[in-house]
Amino acid sequence: MKKSLAILLPFLILHADESNSELLKRLQMLENEIKSLKTQIKQNSDDVASFEPILESVETKSILDRVNFSPELELRLDKFDYSLGNIAGENTRIYGGQYNGQLRRDNYTKNFEPAASVRFRLNMSAALTNNVNFIGRMVIEHSSQSNERVCILSRDIKSAESQTAMDIDRAYFDYKSDNKENTLTFGILPTTGGTPTQYAKEDVRRSMFPALVFDIATYGLIGTRKIGEDTYARVIAAKAYTLNANIYPYQCNRENIDNANVLGAFVDTKFTLLGDGLLSFGANFLQDFKAHPYLGPDVSSNDSHVLGDMLTLGVGADINEFLVDDLTIFTHFAISNPYPNGNVDDYQIVNQPAGTTASGNQGFSEASYAKGEMVSSNGYGVYLGTKYDITSDIRFGAEYNYGSKYWFSATQGAEDMYNKLATRGWATESYLIWRFHKYMYTKIGYLYIKEDYTGSGWHFGEPVSKDGKQSIGYATLNAKF
Repeated sequence: MKKSLAILLPFLILHADESNSELLKRLQMLENEIKSLKTQIKQNSDDVASFEPILESVETKSILDRVNFSPELELRLDKFDYSLGNIAGENTRIYGGQYNGQLRRDNYTKNFEPAASVRFRLNMSAALTNNVNFIGRMVIEHSSQSNERVCILSRDIKSAESQTAMDIDRAYFDYKSDNKENTLTFGILPTTGGTPTQYAKEDVRRSMFPALVFDIATYGLIGTRKIGEDTYARVIAAKAYTLNANIYPYQCNRENIDNANVLGAFVDTKFTLLGDGLLSFGANFLQDFKAHPYLGPDVSSNDSHVLGDMLTLGVGADINEFLVDDLTIFTHFAISNPYPNGNVDDYQIVNQPAGTTASGNQGFSEASYAKGEMVSSNGYGVYLGTKYDITSDIRFGAEYNYGSKYWFSATQGAEDMYNKLATRGWATESYLIWRFHKYMYTKIGYLYIKEDYTGSGWHFGEPVSKDGKQSIGYATLNAKF
């Protein structure tokens, strides 16, 4: 046995040497491959780094190529006159100046010079994928009201600098489920310009909600569920805010929202009875509502507080081609239900002639309606109208709305300059539209507002009888591409 091992040993050693040599060769080849791969990776990294700006530019261009831009422009001329009779309990007087000793808030007439304004909007839309869409809109507004501010409804005319305002009133994404039955909308939401205000603007419906119930600028979430062939249910959870105040040259009957949570549920469905119709109904809840009225340079927001919650319920019907092809009618009804928490907003003047409130801030009126809790009783509003196509290019429209003594309309973001839907009283408007080009039209109209109670557009204070009349004639030239 030992002799056999001694004979085989040289052969085993020789074979081991050959195996080690082969192993060394393989290790060397592997090391060379690793070095080659490292070199290649470095070259690829350098290539990516050098092409990254080009790739980003191409990607950006690809995204922008998907965005559709649609500009629209409105040039407007308004002639505004205001006549105010008695306000129950009002006795505020002017101290100093041209109208020294005269009543400031009632029993006067004021005729304003014609005022011009221009509004530019840039609409943006993009179908990013089959399931995701983007919608945006920028607004720029300028008014010539530098010598007279229509919104200061007192005998002494206030002057203010004419300013240009810019804001974004829409910027949201729509994400649809694969079956197209569920949609999630988030961002700066489409909650202004609701039905049926589109008829007077020669436009399509711009909000998911009826304007009489809910016309406020918001950001947050909307969930939509298709529950039938032509029926949709929506819920909203959002935060209310106010656009740049200078976007509204007239703002006396609306409030600037400082804080409010928005919760709502709405349903709309199409129907064919008597025409091509849309039936909408739902509820909007403003929780922890804090807002202050735009009362001009003599009043600040220091005395505004969270006064409670406001629930608004509404139902409406819009019918196109009502009985005949050229006729449209609509009717909407809403109820406002306040839930005050006992807190008080105070804009009442208690110290004359300085004109300050009990807290030392600038005040609005000596009368009791300038101070109080959230309105304590339910209110209601109605909104009716019709539009008739005289020819294929000429349309005539007429609208009427009424608000009760305690009516509160959640329309702080209304696109209507005069916010007529907030009136505690009644308003009528008639207009004639001539579409002289595919993308352009001109409109002339007349709006008359009769205020029967104080506090139109306000949520606080006990309303009192008021004999106020607003007369507005206007003409617009509009273009949209």
